[in-house]
Amino acid sequence: MTNGNKKDVDSPLSYAQITEFFDRSAKGGIPKDLQAMLIPEVKPYKFKGLEGQKKQQAETKPTVPMIPKWFGVSPAPCKGKLPKPTRVSLNGKDLKPLTVFNSEDRRIYNDISYPWGTICKVITSSGSGSGVIVGPRHVLTASHVVDWSSNGAGTVEVHRSAGSVRATTSISRVWFYTKVTGSVSWFEVDEDYAVLVTADRIGDLFGWMGTRTYSSSWDDEPYWFNIGYPGSIGSALRPTFQRDKKLDEPWYDLGPARSMSTHADLTPGNSGGPMFAFWNDGPYVVAVVSAEDSDENWCAGGSWLTNLVRHAREQDA
Repeated sequence: MTNGNKKDVDSPLSYAQITEFFDRSAKGGIPKDLQAMLIPEVKPYKFKGLEGQKKQQAETKPTVPMIPKWFGVSPAPCKGKLPKPTRVSLNGKDLKPLTVFNSEDRRIYNDISYPWGTICKVITSSGSGSGVIVGPRHVLTASHVVDWSSNGAGTVEVHRSAGSVRATTSISRVWFYTKVTGSVSWFEVDEDYAVLVTADRIGDLFGWMGTRTYSSSWDDEPYWFNIGYPGSIGSALRPTFQRDKKLDEPWYDLGPARSMSTHADLTPGNSGGPMFAFWNDGPYVVAVVSAEDSDENWCAGGSWLTNLVRHAREQDA
């Protein structure tokens, strides 16, 4: 216990002493040999909304993928390994560490071959979610992952795997149809997507997936892959993938924005991750992960998704 003596070195300082001894203004600049280690503070991004009529179908022409030759291409990613759960004990009794490791259909991976290296972790002040590169400077994610506050700022991490990140870049602009805030309502689930414009041309390095408008003729077919960063596996620090999943477009969901149900394993952190399949020229995204229900999960797609990606790429090339 402190005795109030300022020269007492055996006891911690009181808060009054701390404010007296350690309230100092900055002096001088950062040495040049240390400046390179400092990451610049992220600046707030700008919003750009698209107006659309729900009764009018948007243009459905796909945006094509880009496959980089320097990373190679693989139909399935190399598996990653989770570390063994840490053993924590107190007074000889084993305690459970604060990390959840589920045994389920999702599998972690660590592979930057195309298209698995296009996975992104989107981080804003409101939390984090998943995304995928769909253009030179363009990342597709869910609208509810975006921080819609006036001073919102965020970062995109390309292929984070535990403590390793292959690239980071700030978000400079967000294109959207609908600002989805808070929990996703049933009136917004089919419009829950946004395109992030990044400061750096990450797509030129890692490649990007194409986008297509979903067709109900694909309902209940096991074509679909998903990648993302679920918090329930590896604490949202390792990408996971799953394949052979099905989508089902409700008959009552009409117009350019569409929702699809799925029984793919999806939990918080997966939001914004792509549902994609392979065509002859590469993988195409048809929807992003949006919301969950007690019986099934939901994704957002439709011609608005494809049109939004194309518009963002044309306006912010």
